[in-house]
Amino acid sequence: MKTGLKILIALIFLSHYCNGQQVDTASLIKSNNPLKTPLDSLVQQAAEHYLQSPVTFDLSIGIIQNGQPHQYTYHRGAGAVPQNTQFYGLGSIAKTFVGVMLAQAVLDRKMQLTDDIRKYLPGSYPNLQYQGHPVRVVDLANHTSALPVMSRAYDDKYLDSVTKLKPSAFRDFYSSYTADSLFRDMHQFTLDTIPGTKYRYNGNGMMVLIAILQRVYHVSYQQLVTSYLKKQLRITNTTPLLTSAEEKQLLPGHDGKGKVLPFIPDNGFRAAPSMFSTPADMLTYAAANLNKQNTVIQLSHKITFTTPDGMSIGLSWMLDKEDNGVPFIMHTGRDGCGFTSLCYLYPDYNAAIILLVNDSNGQDRLAELKNDLLSKLL
Repeated sequence: MKTGLKILIALIFLSHYCNGQQVDTASLIKSNNPLKTPLDSLVQQAAEHYLQSPVTFDLSIGIIQNGQPHQYTYHRGAGAVPQNTQFYGLGSIAKTFVGVMLAQAVLDRKMQLTDDIRKYLPGSYPNLQYQGHPVRVVDLANHTSALPVMSRAYDDKYLDSVTKLKPSAFRDFYSSYTADSLFRDMHQFTLDTIPGTKYRYNGNGMMVLIAILQRVYHVSYQQLVTSYLKKQLRITNTTPLLTSAEEKQLLPGHDGKGKVLPFIPDNGFRAAPSMFSTPADMLTYAAANLNKQNTVIQLSHKITFTTPDGMSIGLSWMLDKEDNGVPFIMHTGRDGCGFTSLCYLYPDYNAAIILLVNDSNGQDRLAELKNDLLSKLL
């Protein structure tokens, strides 16, 4: 579901660096599943089915059932089962953290959802309106901003040159594009419809929102979000930027053929938010999002737009119903470093399903796994 330059370049072109060692494809499946309860057996059956793919190696399944957390980790092939404290890339689930920080900013009275975003930008941006209708803060959070989906237009020749970069240069390519770079390019943005009226998934809009949050709080987004997670939710191993030591705890991501991808973080403002987390932290995050007493979280779930097909959007979170009518709040993710993720919340049942994998098989397979679990979980 993730769009923008990170998918256009990182996901597609990182394959040029996938000439590393082929990972063991042995069929042996290991796990920390104790196999003592009906839930354990359900998870085991669903996980073994998912792990039949020869390009899948590590799978984390987090479940909250009747408010009780359960975590299972699986590994196929040589090597040990990953630790519950090792990092996975979350892909577009990162956007939900931006939504939470926006909710906090609203409750802190730093901004209002209906504010014209130009109130928080440096300089004059007469172009950030369409027929007299400005882009509002909420439009950035629910993908209705009408902003271009990329901060810059990249021609084919330039993109071809990017594919030839070495991994170290690729890192510089991302990190050299700062919030100031984004603000400069925003003078060239052209809106194509009235903001707030048309849904178009937009990672670039999220980066604008992050840049605004930095300006109103006068700290980096990394400081802002990690401080909130630690102090308010007791989440300590979730961050948009990994240190050198933390990178060593990141599981290897894999491309669609099962080869290890180099880790090239998107540390700048070119494409879309990043976030890395552990299975343990994601269970805590899901539990926090089921807490109906948390005013910040609840504001991030409040519906701000509904698409013609009936999907509603809060502050990044998507809200809809399963085929059987059970309402859910969710987000999925996929990034260019070989990770795919899924987080579904079922507030009416105080339940959640969190799936983290280090493969590039896509959301369809994860959705099938989620459905296998859901059919007997609720």
